[in-house]
Amino acid sequence: MMRKILTVLFLSFIFSFSAFSYSRDFNELYNLYYMANANKEAELNLAIEKMKNANVGKIEKQTYDNLILLMDIYMNPKSKREAYKLLNNNIKKNTPLLSEKDADYMASVADVMSGAINYSSFNEVIKFSGKAGEIYDNALKINANHFPSLLGKAILTAYSPEFVGGGIDKAIPIFKKAEINAKEKWEKHTVYLWTSQAYFKNNDKTNYDKYIKMAKDIFPEGVFIKNVIDMNAKGKGMFN
Repeated sequence: MMRKILTVLFLSFIFSFSAFSYSRDFNELYNLYYMANANKEAELNLAIEKMKNANVGKIEKQTYDNLILLMDIYMNPKSKREAYKLLNNNIKKNTPLLSEKDADYMASVADVMSGAINYSSFNEVIKFSGKAGEIYDNALKINANHFPSLLGKAILTAYSPEFVGGGIDKAIPIFKKAEINAKEKWEKHTVYLWTSQAYFKNNDKTNYDKYIKMAKDIFPEGVFIKNVIDMNAKGKGMFN
């Protein structure tokens, strides 16, 4: 589940210097991340180092640090204990929030909390999922069309049980809104991919085939989508 949630979470970027967008360099990093294969690994690592050393403001820097941590845990699997420690330390750095007015930053914190769920005790799962959902909602109050928050909220909703307001049927409309607001290649790729998994869970083959094809058409050689397709072929999905 962790690796599934983490991928989204990259959940989570947009390309010009405006109020609700990541830098061009960071969007390019996301594109590299999702198209990555053995031939792109060195290029991806260089892009990550570039962003780690970027000369940006405090909030933007912390936003990038949050999201790069999730990338690192996905690309370089760690023990459950080590991953929990890294994620929990990061959450502490962001408590209290450095800003409640920057939707990008807020979504990145919620992404880390969502990522920590798989490594946490039951009580922490309840705490992190509730807090992540609250932060996504607050980010969407700032910008109702904020792609990272929409995608993150959709994924979290899909994973959450129905008795707390979650479930696939509740998540699909949020995925649809994220799709409408996806502008960059990586955004379209990720929302198509995650939406395909919602339909896979619902045994809707027609829509599953449609969305997995659209995702693959964008980054056909990417390792992540290859792993998802292989998993689906064995009857397993991101949400089951």
